[in-house]
Amino acid sequence: MLKNYFKIFLKVASQSKLFSFLSLFGISLTIMFVMIFSMTISKITSGSGPEKNLNEIVFCQRVKTKETHKGKKSEGYSVASVSKRLSEEHLKKAKSADIISMYSGPVPWEFIFNGKYQNKLQNHTDAEYWKIFNYKFLQGRPYNAEEVTNGINLAVITKSLKELLFGNEENVLGKTIKYTSMNLVVTGVVEDPPKTDQNAIGDLYFPYTIMKGDDFDDYIGGYKVAFKSSTKKFKLIRKEVQDMVSRIDAADTSRAIFLSGPYTQIEKMMVGYGDPEDYAKGTSLLKYLMMALAFILLPAINLMALNFARIHERGEEIAVRKSFGAASRVLRGQFLFENILMTLAGGLIGIILSYIVVALLGNSLSLSIDFMNNVPLSFSFNFTVFAGALTACLIFGLLSGFLPAVRLSRMKPAVYLKGGEL
Repeated sequence: MLKNYFKIFLKVASQSKLFSFLSLFGISLTIMFVMIFSMTISKITSGSGPEKNLNEIVFCQRVKTKETHKGKKSEGYSVASVSKRLSEEHLKKAKSADIISMYSGPVPWEFIFNGKYQNKLQNHTDAEYWKIFNYKFLQGRPYNAEEVTNGINLAVITKSLKELLFGNEENVLGKTIKYTSMNLVVTGVVEDPPKTDQNAIGDLYFPYTIMKGDDFDDYIGGYKVAFKSSTKKFKLIRKEVQDMVSRIDAADTSRAIFLSGPYTQIEKMMVGYGDPEDYAKGTSLLKYLMMALAFILLPAINLMALNFARIHERGEEIAVRKSFGAASRVLRGQFLFENILMTLAGGLIGIILSYIVVALLGNSLSLSIDFMNNVPLSFSFNFTVFAGALTACLIFGLLSGFLPAVRLSRMKPAVYLKGGEL
């Protein structure tokens, strides 16, 4: 039976070239975008380069404070990254994590070099940063805890920054870099992080202790905190950190304090720069699932409209077959089978197109992760993503084929052959 269905599918597809083209075009284009988005997100969330152990890290990066008066919260509030004091005196003392690091994350560094404007990234870190993230050192070493505590003017630079500042010079250890009014001594050179990395980013790295006045108040400043441990401890880390913030909040009667996280990379991306108070009890997973469903549903509706037009073209064939005793369930099954085949064909074309687009245009096109961060499209074969794309094809086929199949199976041959509607 399936063999006959397949032959009919090929015959109908070759006869209705316009409908076949429109169906394949719509499906393949949608699957192509789904695959490109999924591959890039998979690359970001699975980690690479210094973030290759990303599945062992959770992050805190947003704090919100609200002024209170006689126990009542005011309308005014402040939201930003974590302060140096909150990080040093509280978050870094959490006992449930194996390693804890505070760092600024990428901060723009603009300067003129040899008469040309340069736009690079700086990152102020502690010594533990180099234990959290796995940079590959091409020369030298990272600065250590004692050097950070003493606020010594040291720096680790990337290979690309070394080539910019020192040209073809091989060994640059001990050389100085002019940063604002300070001279930083180079202790190490690392490979450039992949552009898909979201946390281990920078061109110039130096001890955060040499920066002065980078806190707005006791809680809000310019730092992020990363906790590295086994995944089974994540829940314990979250509880300890939130209990810590609750105690700080209870002790400070002038302000209410909210801290988001600690979150995994995917949770952090989903929350984005949302309000820490709103996300205190979870992430916006439902919102993103609804958006994904809408993204799949819209092309499915368009394909359904095409299918209704297709069954009108095949009205005489269906009427004759029903007149000779073809059961409604057989016709429904045949139409769904044909539709799923069409959808899978379009899906496979879309998957192939996604790899071609990333290979040819990956460096020139980018995906907006949040309002501060765009990452280039990335090739990252992931069986889960591939299986998800094929599943999306099947969902397309079922969603777009079910109602037309039901309509087709309910046809009354005598009425249709006399000029009636399906």
